[in-house]
Amino acid sequence: MRYCRTDAAYRQSEVMSTRRLNRTLGSRRPGADIKEAVQPKAVRTRELLKQATRDALNAKGFRSLRVQDVTEQAGVANGLFYRYFQDLGAAVAEVCSAVFDELLAVTGALKDFSDPYRWIFDNHRAVVAHFAKNPGVLACFFGLAGDYREFDAIWKRNAHSWNLQVANFLREAAKFAPGPAERMGFVLGAMTEGVIYQELIRHTEDLVKLGRKPEDIAEVIAVMWYRAIFLSNPPVNRLHSPGRKLAGLKART
Repeated sequence: MRYCRTDAAYRQSEVMSTRRLNRTLGSRRPGADIKEAVQPKAVRTRELLKQATRDALNAKGFRSLRVQDVTEQAGVANGLFYRYFQDLGAAVAEVCSAVFDELLAVTGALKDFSDPYRWIFDNHRAVVAHFAKNPGVLACFFGLAGDYREFDAIWKRNAHSWNLQVANFLREAAKFAPGPAERMGFVLGAMTEGVIYQELIRHTEDLVKLGRKPEDIAEVIAVMWYRAIFLSNPPVNRLHSPGRKLAGLKART
């Protein structure tokens, strides 16, 4: 629910939020207990806190997140958090890395390039669905990556790995030479980032009209990619409403 504040109050709130974020990401508390982290019970507790961080981050967003939100989600005392993580920023950064690790494992397992449109669509369905389930993580990458080096580094490193998966697809499925395949992979990756940002973060009306579900968004991106790579529409019998609209085809009767 939205409520009204004066401009002065809003600016003061933003200043306080920025200061807290800078403290969180800029200065580390003396570390988590490394010896304890190797014990089975400690591993379970750390994973519990990590999952709680992920759940609270996705529910509240990073700017509103507190250690208390995490420990309440996990059902543990506040002090226990600092036995496993140096601070809130460290826990969030680890969650963000884990989300990308999960995603790259799924997309990296897509090895069958014999049906190019299917590969493009399945890849993007996995990407969009994963980020749609983790809105707080996605907001860290798009809303904070430019200001906080940890999030920026995580995004760039993993986006680069995903783009290299795309380059491999381009070499195998479209017979691109290695150099052009990498360059094209990076450009196509930037295209995907733009659509995901507009759809899942900004909720841009013109794009939302094409569809809101992950498979709708994936189909829109897949049609754009296919046309850019192969200079033709994908097989029309594979397209549903979002893809047909984008390709200028009549709706199915």
